[in-house]
Amino acid sequence: MLDHGYHPDKLIAALQQLYPQIMTKIRFELDPKPTKAQKAAQGKTGFVPVATRWVVERSNAWMERCKSLIKNFERTLDHATAKLNLCFI
Repeated sequence: MLDHGYHPDKLIAALQQLYPQIMTKIRFELDPKPTKAQKAAQGKTGFVPVATRWVVERSNAWMERCKSLIKNFERTLDHATAKLNLCFI
């Protein structure tokens, strides 16, 4: 999920130059902003967090809090993946 500050077309073009097979593994979606009518229906004004984007941002914040993930000292990808899984637990 991407915020509207990102441009998926530019990201896809850059990724295809660096690593063409990556596009079979990931996809990008622009997360829709709530309209003024949707905000009014919720009784809110101004900034309203979008639930799906909040999950992604919260996950990134959890990863940043794990001090052992600051530098990757692991020798294998399996060990790095295990540390990442432990972080989320």
